[in-house]
Amino acid sequence: MKLLKHIIRAGLLCGLLLTTAAGKAQSVQLKVLDWNVLSFEMTDKSNQIDFIIDEYVALIKAQNPDIVCINELETGTSRMGKEKLTELAARLDMYPYFIMSYPKDVGFYGNGILSKYPILNSFSAQFTYKHASGDGNYQWNTGSNYNRYGYDQRSIGYIDILVPTSDSDGQIVRIACAHYDHGPNAARTLQSNETVTYLGLDDPEYPTLLLGDLNTSASSLPALTERGDHIGVSWVDHIFGFPKGKWTSSDFKSLPCPSAGGAYLSDHNPITATMVLK
Repeated sequence: MKLLKHIIRAGLLCGLLLTTAAGKAQSVQLKVLDWNVLSFEMTDKSNQIDFIIDEYVALIKAQNPDIVCINELETGTSRMGKEKLTELAARLDMYPYFIMSYPKDVGFYGNGILSKYPILNSFSAQFTYKHASGDGNYQWNTGSNYNRYGYDQRSIGYIDILVPTSDSDGQIVRIACAHYDHGPNAARTLQSNETVTYLGLDDPEYPTLLLGDLNTSASSLPALTERGDHIGVSWVDHIFGFPKGKWTSSDFKSLPCPSAGGAYLSDHNPITATMVLK
């Protein structure tokens, strides 16, 4: 029923944009937030029994983003007990999309995207990965396979959303989320090259934003910097805009995330920016 409600809402929005009298055109502005949430464990591991997400929800709500990208998202596993992306989406009143990196016992591990706007289209893929122990293994790679493909199986995905620009028109925007390997440079080079292919960055179908924990500096990712604009970075968490020259932002921020219990909600700060399409 919830899915049906979202479909109906998406249809109503599209119908409104097509049938309502034209109003004053507005530029596309999207406030985006990216956060590696460390599986909601907190830095002292104090939350890895109950996985309570109240403080995560409060921090995100305070920023009031249009888009949220989540890295290190564990969902539906035996220790979680709940489908966390759905819980986040319900509490934030946003549309969810999960990007699987690999199965983990009865659930999954990967990334997620939340959007205030209905999702028109979606895609996800696992980056090329071969494990030394064969198929069905997704972590702790070794030997030459580690050197080429990295430590863990990683993934990328995107959603296409329709952002209203007037009473009768809108702009489709592609929002992508990725998590690159933290091991050898060769793996991240492979993953960034595959990002170009999966997102069609040589000739983007729609204006595109890429957010995620890319585990390196922008200067180490020429496949991305040659095709788009690097908006900002905090540690290894990035925002890119494609194609080059189409997006701008003047308020990139890295947000502290202390927990009330004395630890931190994650070892990564969430990052935000208001992205303006030129």
